Amino acid sequence: MKKALFLDRDNTLIYDPGYIHEPEKVRLLEGVPEGLKLLKDAGFLLVVVSNQSGIGRGYFEEKDFWAVNEKLQELLKPYGVQIDAFYFCPHRPDENCSCRKPKIGMVERAAEELGIDISESVVIGDKDSDVELAFNCGCKAGVKVGAPPFKNFLKAAEFVLSLY
Repeated sequence: MKKALFLDRDNTLIYDPGYIHEPEKVRLLEGVPEGLKLLKDAGFLLVVVSNQSGIGRGYFEEKDFWAVNEKLQELLKPYGVQIDAFYFCPHRPDENCSCRKPKIGMVERAAEELGIDISESVVIGDKDSDVELAFNCGCKAGVKVGAPPFKNFLKAAEFVLSLY
């Protein structure tokens, strides 16, 4: 069984001006490539789990979500790191699905498909619902970036490494 870093994408890895769906607008946030490389080198699978209600609301299509992911991978390539897998929930909050964070559907699916030990894994995101997801699925920790003490992703990555 492998350990994973379950990552929110928008405003955790990339800047999100609101329902980001244009690859040309993708920008890595501070410390992301360095932090991802540290974690990958430490043996973590890097797995994005992202609520994408913009699809369910009709703001953009699934192909746009994948185009943004491709751009993210392209921006990470020079740093020698890639995301291992992407999972997303396309539903609106009012649909009450089992995959929308903080519910655990995406994490359970990733764990089953990728052979992940959830109890040895960590969630990093920018919202309370990401930390709640970590608690709900029994992860080792949930880390919220963008506010003290983890103002950037590299600081969060260094904290995650200190847990092991």
